[in-house]
Amino acid sequence: MIHVMKLQEQYFNYIKLGTKEYEIRLNDEKRRNIKVGDFLEFQKEPLLEDKMILKVKDLIYYDNFSDLLNDIDNYYLADKDISKNELLNDLEKFYPIAKQNKYGVVAIKLDKSNIVNCTSIKNIDTNNSLFNELRNSYDNFDTWLNKMILNKVDVFYTEGKNKITSILMLKINETDSQQFDFEGNIIKIRTLIVNDKNRGIGSLYLELVDQIAMNNNIDYIYLTVNDNNNELINFIKKHDYQEYKKINNEVVYYKKQ
Repeated sequence: MIHVMKLQEQYFNYIKLGTKEYEIRLNDEKRRNIKVGDFLEFQKEPLLEDKMILKVKDLIYYDNFSDLLNDIDNYYLADKDISKNELLNDLEKFYPIAKQNKYGVVAIKLDKSNIVNCTSIKNIDTNNSLFNELRNSYDNFDTWLNKMILNKVDVFYTEGKNKITSILMLKINETDSQQFDFEGNIIKIRTLIVNDKNRGIGSLYLELVDQIAMNNNIDYIYLTVNDNNNELINFIKKHDYQEYKKINNEVVYYKKQ
């Protein structure tokens, strides 16, 4: 499951760029639905346009934030330059003591080994090497890309050494496909490319797509693959995708949810 949370820019950056490894919240009804292995989608305030998706690694429960801050070093809760008293005061502005006593609190440990970013494609530098690789592989790529930018399509991506190393683009609730004609709610994987191999990013993406499908009551996921792309074909087959049909030099693969 994917759980959405809003974060102030300061704390968003503490996760993405700093040492923050735990998100700490009131353990209210929403937070009690979170399980180890679920995804958290953090949306950066105030525009909520930039997002960051991480898996839940562990959940630790406390009676209140004071106990939590005594147990986990500040360095992993926010930033080393913020004192425990400053952080506690900040937390109590949002979560009064009465609410802490009623619900308790939770420290959500985040798996930061692979952070998936998400933003509108209009915010992405599409002249980098990864997009140029796609540009060189497909005719009319820039026409397609301009359509994606015009429609403000979201891009999931990972970064390494200050460059984009993988992208995932989806079309949720596909309704006009000539490639896949099963009835039901459908997600099309428009683009899946991973240059940073052996880090589990591809599997993480497909797991994320499964969870997006669950959140949106999707019946089928499909994608098209060039028939000579044996690496991708073998990979998606390992993740339970089945061949549907061949169209010219592309093969349609699908997965039923």
